[in-house]
Amino acid sequence: MDFHASRLRRGEVLAGAGAVLLVVFLLAGPWAGSRSGWELLVSLRWLLALTIAAAFGLVLAQASRRAPAVPVTMSLLVTVLGAISALALIYRVLINPPAHQHAAAYLGLLSAIGLAYGGYLSMRKEGIADRDAPQDIPVVRPRRENGS
Repeated sequence: MDFHASRLRRGEVLAGAGAVLLVVFLLAGPWAGSRSGWELLVSLRWLLALTIAAAFGLVLAQASRRAPAVPVTMSLLVTVLGAISALALIYRVLINPPAHQHAAAYLGLLSAIGLAYGGYLSMRKEGIADRDAPQDIPVVRPRRENGS
């Protein structure tokens, strides 16, 4: 596997950063009282874990593949899962919040929105990185002999 961070575009960077921040806010930050988001969101935790894993997979696929087929499929998956996760968190954080909700819940929601938007940006910008574009092949011409 040939991993090059220079293949990452703005969408993949945003999706990856959103995934990292969502993990941090989900596990480390208290969402309500002294409970973390992982403890509080019993019905959503596996959806969020799948979304985070898909975002990391998108970053890995884009940075390690020269052809765009796998990253485009992954960006579609991240966009759909990210949108579903963001909508579920909008309901849980903004519409039906638990008592004594903390800032980590809002930051987790913003991270999920950023992750979904990163997947969308990645899907919108198709193609391959400049470093992987077809290059001109140098032509070597045969030498003429002086006697001919």
